[in-house]
Amino acid sequence: MIIPSKSDQKGSKTSIIQALRMHGSMPRIQLTKITELSRATISSTISELIEWNLVKETEKAPSTGGRPAISLELVPGSHAIMGADLDNQAWTLGVFDLLGNVLHKTKIPVSSSRPEEAVQELVDHTSKFVQEFDKEVIQMFGLGVPGLVDTRLGIIKSASDLGWSNVDIEEMVSKGLGWPTVAINRHRARGLAECRFGSGKDYKHMIYVGVGSGIAAGIFNDRQLVSGSFGGAGELGHITVEPDGPVCPCGNNGCLHLYSTASAMEQEARRLLRAGQEESSLRRPGHDLQLLRAKDVCLAADQGDELAIRVVNHAATYLGIALANLVNLLNPEAIILGGAIPGICSTYVQTATKVMQQRSMMALSAGITVNTASLAEIGGALGAINFALDRHFSFNMVQ
Repeated sequence: MIIPSKSDQKGSKTSIIQALRMHGSMPRIQLTKITELSRATISSTISELIEWNLVKETEKAPSTGGRPAISLELVPGSHAIMGADLDNQAWTLGVFDLLGNVLHKTKIPVSSSRPEEAVQELVDHTSKFVQEFDKEVIQMFGLGVPGLVDTRLGIIKSASDLGWSNVDIEEMVSKGLGWPTVAINRHRARGLAECRFGSGKDYKHMIYVGVGSGIAAGIFNDRQLVSGSFGGAGELGHITVEPDGPVCPCGNNGCLHLYSTASAMEQEARRLLRAGQEESSLRRPGHDLQLLRAKDVCLAADQGDELAIRVVNHAATYLGIALANLVNLLNPEAIILGGAIPGICSTYVQTATKVMQQRSMMALSAGITVNTASLAEIGGALGAINFALDRHFSFNMVQ
């Protein structure tokens, strides 16, 4: 059994596993350069990892002929890692191998708004699952959660959509499972998964922007997440876009959150429908407008409904302005748009991209690729457990 334990220095085993996970198959000499470990350390550590069935040697034939070179790579499916993402009143629990392949995924409904009960539902389901699962599970857990997360302390400082503040989420889950646990904002977790395994895997410098009930970004420089002083870098939803705008739940006025999220589109669509000045497929006799959802607006916009297009374009224009500011500040190669809204609304993505290109410096935006996320909801769990693996853990083998 592999038991991870937290340490102050990144262990050689973790360094090697991470290098192979991020860069793929490679010979020992390249692994030495990437990890900056000595050849002796590489040799002894690789022997242990091969014994544990985490790493294997393969022969890669050189293009010019001659003796095949020996490369190292992770063993697919040999061990499982687990993470969970909390969104829309449900946990998405994911089980993966170290190459990011999905071995299992499931939804765990959250029946209570209280953090203690939400965590208990996750712990109970996970504990039962591990007992029945037929692969060795590395005892470490990653959490993708809403809100502003202090990744040093493992605390959700604030998650306004849940009404949570100062929730010691890492301690609660770790105590329940008996495993080391690491928490990260769910959008930054999804960005990490896209950077390593999804739509951003071909870029060194990229920005992930998740849009759903909130907006948050993950900033990646040389494929590494920029966390800021405690993990808060990327709170894009709370930049000011209208100085005299309405009050945001964060206490500021005119935040992007109030203009470009799912709830913002729902409110704007309801306002226009109540005004009754134009026809729309969204106006249905006897239909309670409070039941109107952003998904309905997005689908109607993509089908050509003029009122819905107005609503979506209004929201996407503000996001495009924010993206232009990010481009001018950070000069990324790619922007990955994820979350519930970009995933279902091409109109939103097209408008945001167009505005970003119009409002950023031409020399900086000319070569930027804008993609939508490819991993969808499972990306949060995958990114969270990869973030956990990156957080200075060393591995010990016990019988």
